[in-house]
Amino acid sequence: MKNAHVIIRFMPLNRKKDILIYAALIIAFLIPRIPKIDSFVTLDEPSWLSQGANFYYALGQREFQNTVYEYQPAVTTMWIISFAMLAYFPEYRGFGQGYLDYEKGKLDPFMIERGYDPLVLLEYSRLTQVFVLLALFLLLYYLLQRFIPKLSAAFVMLFAAFDPFHLGHSRLLTHEAMVSFFVLISLMALAVYLVQDRKIIYLLISGAAAGFAQLSKSSAIAMLGAVGVLLLMQLFQERGEGLSRGFIKNTKIFLLWLVFLAATYFIFWPGMWVAPGKMLYEVYGNAFSYALQGARLKITEDLNVSRFSLSNMAGVWEMTSVLLYRMTPFTWLGILFGFSLPFTRDRELVRPNRVLFSLLLTNAIAFILLIGMAQGRNSPHYILSSYLSLNLLAGLGWLSFLNWLAARFSSKPLQFQSAGLIMALLFQAWGAFSSFPYYFTYRSPILYSAGNAYPNFPYGEGLELAAQYLAELPGAKDSSVLSYYGRGCFSYYYPGETVGFRPYWIDGAHTKDLLSAIQSADYLVIYNAAQGQSEKYEKYLAILSGAQPLHEVWMDGAKYATIYKVDELPQNIYEALSNL
Repeated sequence: MKNAHVIIRFMPLNRKKDILIYAALIIAFLIPRIPKIDSFVTLDEPSWLSQGANFYYALGQREFQNTVYEYQPAVTTMWIISFAMLAYFPEYRGFGQGYLDYEKGKLDPFMIERGYDPLVLLEYSRLTQVFVLLALFLLLYYLLQRFIPKLSAAFVMLFAAFDPFHLGHSRLLTHEAMVSFFVLISLMALAVYLVQDRKIIYLLISGAAAGFAQLSKSSAIAMLGAVGVLLLMQLFQERGEGLSRGFIKNTKIFLLWLVFLAATYFIFWPGMWVAPGKMLYEVYGNAFSYALQGARLKITEDLNVSRFSLSNMAGVWEMTSVLLYRMTPFTWLGILFGFSLPFTRDRELVRPNRVLFSLLLTNAIAFILLIGMAQGRNSPHYILSSYLSLNLLAGLGWLSFLNWLAARFSSKPLQFQSAGLIMALLFQAWGAFSSFPYYFTYRSPILYSAGNAYPNFPYGEGLELAAQYLAELPGAKDSSVLSYYGRGCFSYYYPGETVGFRPYWIDGAHTKDLLSAIQSADYLVIYNAAQGQSEKYEKYLAILSGAQPLHEVWMDGAKYATIYKVDELPQNIYEALSNL
């Protein structure tokens, strides 16, 4: 301890400052992400666990050609789950069970039969991803502080880290948060290389991060819009050297960047070592089919130009609306302030501010346009890169505004600005913490006052509360439940049998299946948060509303789930359901 004290005492002041900043960033990043990380499960996570288990099995069998999952390779997510499997259930690769069907939920019973809990595997996976994201978060801070002062960069990063929607997804087992960080790291490193320091390491970081973004999800290709803007700005900056010379120079930079991207893509995906053609076809063939034809290749069978469409402007507005609904008022104020960045009078900040403003705004718009215009199911979290970009822009906007305000109206500008930044951070953090432990269910107070109680895309949250209620009832282990979003969201918290509700049961042609499923269960769980927002469930829910529920789950003034005891449903309910 004495030696450590001496080291700190004689450490240069700047080094001490750096250590304190990094320590503060680490603590602030982890505090909202670690607590109750296993308290709920979302819709997609059980499927990703199954995919990751297959990936891990393929690695163990050296069958690298089987490490592929259609249009979103999710290779980074698969590696994370593989590390979690190695830590929690390493022998999984040696049972000889083959590849379990991820769509039929075969992994869960397989693990339970051998004494392993899928929820614990999910917890290991989530924790692993949180620490991966922490490393990316710190790297992004390092790159940002090459443009602006360190404390200012720390504020901007913390402001973005407390965005409720992004924060909520950064502790889920989903690749969207990783995509957002990889994309921003790539863009920021490229900007550092072009504007600040022509060391090849920054171009390598940029290309590698872009490669990891593509390994996470093919839609990361939207970042090319911001890459193009950065290269065009650099071409304009070097116009005095001659247009043709500048064009050739920047083309070489872009080609080298692509080489680093491709090398990363190849090195970190085992499937590329043995079957690159199959991997690329599965990923980009399915990506184009899904985006332009509305379905994967196994449904469309091929890429038919006559079916291509990329003009869904309604989808663009829907994605933009999600941003409006999910961002805090302080983010939107910061974005408005951020539009002053290109017009700064500080000569030292003119170019950095313009570069940061351009890459962040372009990247946000590019992802909204790509995901919004694509066909198929477009979930709100598909544009998480837009959230991160706009929150970074908002943080820069608050810096600029409070600096201007302090310079004109305060006799102590530094103290005034510092107090203002702390208040902005506290209000931003409060917006997130108010919806703990989910975070992503946060909705703008303006939207809430307009009467929209539910989130735009209920993700399974709240079903664990229904499961925990039923788990406390006598005989829970020997009972069965028919539940919407039953797999994982409900089943991981319920000791008895969980049967997943099939949406097609209410189409009028499968009423016998519906009645059989209900009558075979002890309890019926309705997920009002999702089913209540769909027209196709209106008649079904109206019929069930005539029965007395056993229990209801309410959150934030909204009814999320309803539980019925099947043997207490009156006969007229069954008669009405038979006529759906």
